Amino acid sequence: MVTGASGFIGRHLLNFLLALPKGPVRIIALDKKAQCHAPSSPRIEQVICDLTEPRDVQNVFRKTQPDGIIHLAGRTTGSDLSRYIAVNVLGCENILSAAAQRERPPRLLITGSAAEYGLTSGTYEVIDEQRPLQAKTAYGISKIMQEKWALLYYYEKALPVICVRPFNVIGPGQSAHLVPATFLYQIAEVLNGNAHEVCVGNINTARDFIDVKDLVAAFWALMNAGAEAEGEVFNISSGQPIKIADILDACIALSGQQMPVRQDPHRLKAYDVPVIIGDNSKLRRFTGWQCKISWQDSLAAMWDDIRSTEIKKSAL
Repeated sequence: MVTGASGFIGRHLLNFLLALPKGPVRIIALDKKAQCHAPSSPRIEQVICDLTEPRDVQNVFRKTQPDGIIHLAGRTTGSDLSRYIAVNVLGCENILSAAAQRERPPRLLITGSAAEYGLTSGTYEVIDEQRPLQAKTAYGISKIMQEKWALLYYYEKALPVICVRPFNVIGPGQSAHLVPATFLYQIAEVLNGNAHEVCVGNINTARDFIDVKDLVAAFWALMNAGAEAEGEVFNISSGQPIKIADILDACIALSGQQMPVRQDPHRLKAYDVPVIIGDNSKLRRFTGWQCKISWQDSLAAMWDDIRSTEIKKSAL
């Protein structure tokens, strides 16, 4: 079962699972929306479910009886902590509770975020899973709560739970308000004559970017890892810090043109983590997983996707 199947990561995960030579024979694509835009395949069963409704979740589990769950669904935007708790924490609790009631509980992979770490020293120090969690956003706080709740089910009910903290995920289909997609979409608008400049926020920070294809490969590696992975938390990262200014320069270079860049005060955050780098050695040690896709290749794939989508729209 894949929750949040219509999301950026969910769509890539479904395609990854379908392409596996010995992948799952049935994939339950669960989403709150009537149309989750899942790939067309007889192996995919689309299911509508509101994860904040315990009865809905119980009914879905009773009907589908999944033997593995990758939980991606959640709220990612906004500042209302109560909404984050309702969706990210209580929604996850409904899944955990339903899974725990099965005679043979399924393995669950619970997706957290590097936002859980929050405050860093501002130096190029690599963060491992033992680093204290000091989230500075409502989203990050909700993900800490979700993770702690999931691990409680592991300790108290022996539910086979694995928690992950992905770092900055990029690739085709990334939300247009995130870096680097926001740069690429603006650059496309400049090329189309609909804008005159690229507006940015703070580009003097550095982030650890992981391609979505490497991410979903890590998910699958953990779902197939030994029992020793259960009850553990894993960073999913490239381990390489990339300056946002370098990302911007690379995005502009893909366009083949120079264009003006302006810092927009509205894009500046009240608090912006200067540098964050994830240590992925634990994940590699448990699974043998390797990060294979460079950030430059990720940007190129995103640019190709944006341009091809625009060509299709103009042809309508």
